[in-house]
Amino acid sequence: MTIVRFFDHKVLDMLELYIVQDTFRTLDQFKNAKCAVGLKPMIAFSGTLFESPTPNAYTMAKSMFLDMFKGADTPQIDVEGLQYLIQISVGEEIEGQPKPAISFRVYRIKTKRSGQKLPRIEVEEMGPRIDFRIGRLKESEESVMKEALKRPRQLEVSFPQILCSRTGANSLLQPKTKKNVETDLMGDKVGRIHIGKQDLSTLQARKMKGLKRQRDEVESGGEESVVDDDEEEVIDEPASKKQR
Repeated sequence: MTIVRFFDHKVLDMLELYIVQDTFRTLDQFKNAKCAVGLKPMIAFSGTLFESPTPNAYTMAKSMFLDMFKGADTPQIDVEGLQYLIQISVGEEIEGQPKPAISFRVYRIKTKRSGQKLPRIEVEEMGPRIDFRIGRLKESEESVMKEALKRPRQLEVSFPQILCSRTGANSLLQPKTKKNVETDLMGDKVGRIHIGKQDLSTLQARKMKGLKRQRDEVESGGEESVVDDDEEEVIDEPASKKQR
């Protein structure tokens, strides 16, 4: 099996995996090989070769398997949809012996009653079962990989951690963020402004005639004045001033 990744319409990197026929099992050879369509699997890697600080065939295989099975990026994950696990493991490398094989196993996650609040978790192999031997590989150039790992600032897409650590291009992967500035799903920039507490007592607002009560009693010189809906307010004033 040959896995190839492309960037800018050119081959980025490539890895050959030889299938060990003695260990190969198809889905039809497992009894409970049933799983709902569209679920996102959990992926677990076991082995120090996958965590090597220097790029090698096993770190490339880990990166490619993550790209192959990660699916669409979603901000939230439904816990009930976590129904199967992909376990990829590799043994230790021994000098003078062939490179260790990569074991690919798929398990179905089953929850059972435990008598407590949390259920008891069991796994059951559901297939396929494949062992891979490392073949030829074509590594990407460091400058091309850095260019491939760049992402637009307006997109909030998370890349696998292995891609970040392969070339040390963490600064290229993480866009510079500004406080209280976000980007929505359409790529538009949205900002949040924080202001202090406003004092509404000094706010000048024009009184609306329609909001006046039908009758207002205004005390002025011991006399009362009446305000109708269709007339303006009249207040008794001294003779020296004109009435409005």
